[in-house]
Parts: sequence; C-alpha cells; structure tokens
Amino acid sequence: MEEITGVPAHAMLVQAGLLPVPPAGALVLDNACGGGVVAARLFGAVGPIRRRTADVRVVCGDLAERMVRCTARRIEKHGWNADARVVDAQAMPFPDNHFTHTLMNFGIQLIPDNALVLKESFRVLRPGGTIGLTTWIAPGWLDSFKRGVPTFVEPPLFKSGPMATEESITRLLTGAGFTQVNVRPLAFEHTDAMERFLRYIGAVFKTILVGGTKERYEEYMKERYGEGDFTLTWKAFVITAVKQ
Repeated sequence: MEEITGVPAHAMLVQAGLLPVPPAGALVLDNACGGGVVAARLFGAVGPIRRRTADVRVVCGDLAERMVRCTARRIEKHGWNADARVVDAQAMPFPDNHFTHTLMNFGIQLIPDNALVLKESFRVLRPGGTIGLTTWIAPGWLDSFKRGVPTFVEPPLFKSGPMATEESITRLLTGAGFTQVNVRPLAFEHTDAMERFLRYIGAVFKTILVGGTKERYEEYMKERYGEGDFTLTWKAFVITAVKQ
C-alpha cells in the first residue's frame, strides 16, 4: 500500500516545504504515522548522506502500538533521525509551539473529531509553522466496489464528510486558526497485479468481502480488467496551511 500512499505523502512533503531540501532546524510531527511512509519518503528523498547530516528531526506518532513498533523498527534499520511513540492526535502529549511542521497522511478522515485534531495541531505548531494533510477524494478501489459489490454503501467521508470537499476543508482549517490554506487535488495511476490486489483488498475489507460477495467481486474485477496487471486511478487532496 505504501507505493500508493507514498505518492500523496511525497506531494505533501513538497507542498509543506520539507522537500527537496528540509529547512534548517525542522522538527516534524508525523501524526497517525502508520508504518512510517512519510518518514520513509522524507529521509529517502534527502539521500543516504544527507539523511545523516540533514538538520531535520521527525517524531512519528500513532495511537496504535503495533504501528509504533513497526515504525520504530524501520527507524533503527535505516538510521533515520526520528523516534516513534504512541500519540493520540486528539490529545497530543507535546507542549505548545513545539513543532515546525505537523503532518498527517490519510489519517484525519478516520479520526472521530477532525476539528479537535486541527485544534491540537495548531497548538503544538510554532508560529509560522506548517500543517500538511492528505485526504482521499476517491481511492482507486472505490469505483470497483460501487459496481462489483451490490451491498456496498459509499462511506460519507468521501462525499459529505468534514474533509470531503475543498470548501469544508478550508472552513475547518480557518476555524482552527490557520491561514494560507492550500487545497490541491492530486490524481495518479497505480498498476498492480490482479492476484496481489485481490489478496490485499480482501484482507482490508474482510468484513465486506465474505462468501459469495467476495467471489462476485473477484469475478467482476477479472472480467473488467483481466487476470494480469491492471491500472487504477487514485484521487486525493494535498493540503497545507500556516499558523501565523
């Protein structure tokens, strides 16, 4: 999945001013870090030499201890200037005015109180600091679910959720105190092997794709795209804003 979520993560890092070269003294919070894709993209892009000398430090936080352990192993393996810890994005254990950047790659749509996440992000950012976010407009699997799974109901987070449109995103960020809100749509293609995709999607949506529903979906996908490599289009928003 990182080959997919990593594309918007990279765009977010560029839009937030952390790539191609991180600013001196950057202290970055990667919130809802998952397996560490944002840190991997950041430290991978600055290169093996600058990775050890670049004046940037990342705190990778996630509410799930399993994800924190996964990211901690990657940090140790690759020698990133980072650490991983348990962080609740709705009640962060950091002082006011602490980070130069707070980032969240596809996490905010899954957290109950989006406004509280933004309020907390604003609090822990230094004046002049930047928040970076990504949200899904339409993940690549969405159209196939609407067509191939008769019982599937599209989640409201993609159409009417608080982070679903440019207008609602801007309203939430300005309501939290941010300025210079920049919401950019990003569409990109990803090619995958059919069997690999079906294994992944079956694991992610194991409560939906069960029994005959799973069989019908797999038949639909193979009839539409064939049994080899195929390409889906993924659509996201890449968002930045500034704490003045």
